[in-house]
Amino acid sequence: MSSTNTSSIKKGSRGHIEIFLYRAPKKNHDEMVEVNRQSRDLFTKHGVSGFEVFSLDSRENVMEFVNLSKTISASEEEEVWLEIQSYRDAEHVKEFTANMQGDKSIEPIYKRFMELITLGSIVTFGGFGKINEIS
Repeated sequence: MSSTNTSSIKKGSRGHIEIFLYRAPKKNHDEMVEVNRQSRDLFTKHGVSGFEVFSLDSRENVMEFVNLSKTISASEEEEVWLEIQSYRDAEHVKEFTANMQGDKSIEPIYKRFMELITLGSIVTFGGFGKINEIS
């Protein structure tokens, strides 16, 4: 499996990220790329600082670390996708969300995304603030 970097947008600092982890049948790869491209364009229009998409390269455990493919029960016929949306800070996420409110153009993109991911699977997500003491 190769890495799939749909886009990298650099507009200021990245003090907060939202990550999304999901799986999709390998046969849906090209359509997933297109859906993520459309999402990136729409999210950029509404102020996201960055939108990147990756696919998992390796499925092997390392030492005592369990590979993500196993924790989300991905089969060999599926790809594991990771989406990272970047924001200045948590307040920027709220601004972005407010900008997205009422934009109906996301609905067909979301619907197609849900049709392309593995049937019955879930999308895992979370928002993370940068730990400045380590920077």
